[in-house]
Amino acid sequence: MPSGVNEMSDIAPISRTSAAAVQTRMSVPAAPTAVETSPHRKADSVEFSEAARYLAKIAELPDIRQDLVDRVKGEIAAGTYDSEDKVDSMLDSLAEDLL
Repeated sequence: MPSGVNEMSDIAPISRTSAAAVQTRMSVPAAPTAVETSPHRKADSVEFSEAARYLAKIAELPDIRQDLVDRVKGEIAAGTYDSEDKVDSMLDSLAEDLL
């Protein structure tokens, strides 16, 4: 045997399946095709639902002041927070934040 022939015999042949798998991994996606536009085409627009606007307002609210929440929970549990003025003030403040 000529020299070098036995050295290559331990390499497995590449099958069609193996080659296709390698080619699939290496393939480059096709470039997007150009879209024809007419001069009469309307401009794109976006509309937000009421729920989306509401959620955006909530996201803008400041962080929760846990010390205040704990104090108010304690007052409610003790029965000392049941004041009409406090509840009205809280509701007014909440409504202003959400509007």
